[in-house]
Amino acid sequence: MRRKPTLAALAADYRNGKIEDELRGDWAVVVFFRVWSFPLVWLFARTAVSPSAITAFSGLLVLMLPASAGLLPLSVAGPAVVALSCAVLILDCVDGALARITARASRFGGMLDFLVDMAHWGLLYASIGLLADRVAGTGFFWTALGCAAGWLRLYARVVRDAGPAKAEATADAAAGISSGVLGGISAGEVLVAFVAGLSGAIPLLLLAGWAFGSIGWLVVFLIAYAVTDVVDAGLQSFGRAAS
Repeated sequence: MRRKPTLAALAADYRNGKIEDELRGDWAVVVFFRVWSFPLVWLFARTAVSPSAITAFSGLLVLMLPASAGLLPLSVAGPAVVALSCAVLILDCVDGALARITARASRFGGMLDFLVDMAHWGLLYASIGLLADRVAGTGFFWTALGCAAGWLRLYARVVRDAGPAKAEATADAAAGISSGVLGGISAGEVLVAFVAGLSGAIPLLLLAGWAFGSIGWLVVFLIAYAVTDVVDAGLQSFGRAAS
């Protein structure tokens, strides 16, 4: 019989290691999106919907990002891209939690989740560039920069994965981050965790840019953010290889 967890059980499962991982590199997801996943996991655990089906549906939403940015009326294109991206981030929380809590995790599901995640960031960056061009009437200038930022983001992941396996963070460091206390971790590690976790706030930064009628600055930020990610990934990978 399939397990039907309570909301308390879902929260306990999340506190059992997952929250520490996300606070180290995905704090914005914890703050803005994770809470909305709990009732959805509770609901889907009582249906025949599989984690992979949720991931596949999320993939369809990802494919709608550039179409929404380029084809919808300009008055609603920006909010539509924000809503789609936020939905993808919430569903990304749902599928993994559902797989864990119902013991339906699989290698196929993990691979599909990774591919959808990479597609989301690449197409979101391109969509932000397209929106910036539509708002400013600049042809495809910002679109090209958005695509470049998306490519750099994905390349950073390639660089990071090319190095030796990363050692697990110590329990003391994880506890220090989750409790908000700097004991056990350095200020530099906290700064790195903060910068890394900003990616989850990108849809909300887009909403702010849309509200103020200027999205070009966000594309510039995405370029700088992606370059920083590549440099950090290279330093980590080569550092592990040399150790």
